[in-house]
Amino acid sequence: MSARQKAFAIVVAIVLILLIFELIRRRKLREEYALVWLAVGFGIVALVWAYGLLEWLTHEIGAIAPTTTLFLFAFLFLIVMAMQFSIKLSKLVGQIKDLTQEIGILRTELEELRRGKPPERREKEPERRVKEPERKGKEPEWREGAD
Repeated sequence: MSARQKAFAIVVAIVLILLIFELIRRRKLREEYALVWLAVGFGIVALVWAYGLLEWLTHEIGAIAPTTTLFLFAFLFLIVMAMQFSIKLSKLVGQIKDLTQEIGILRTELEELRRGKPPERREKEPERRVKEPERKGKEPEWREGAD
């Protein structure tokens, strides 16, 4: 790797690391994801300093050029990130569905209370996958048959 290529790679890595810290500071990037991207930035720096490691890895996997190895690992990294985001998105979609149903039930109960009749008590509460926040005030107690 020429000195010019090394300088370019280090500049890119430093810009990436600074961008990550700025995104964290502005609360645009959560810490859990920042760690992954910081590892990428420091990984770039490590590969520049230990270029022999990249050449050795290229030889071990049977690739012809170190750039092929870099593209292979970058592609694998993006696949893993896409899978991780798909898992996270699936979980959030389920939570949104549960919360939407809960809001619908609460609105129906509120409308019934406004009309002057007690809300219907459901035999079984809907399953909740979301941990409920602790409430500071005391919740009203609904008793069967109390009008």
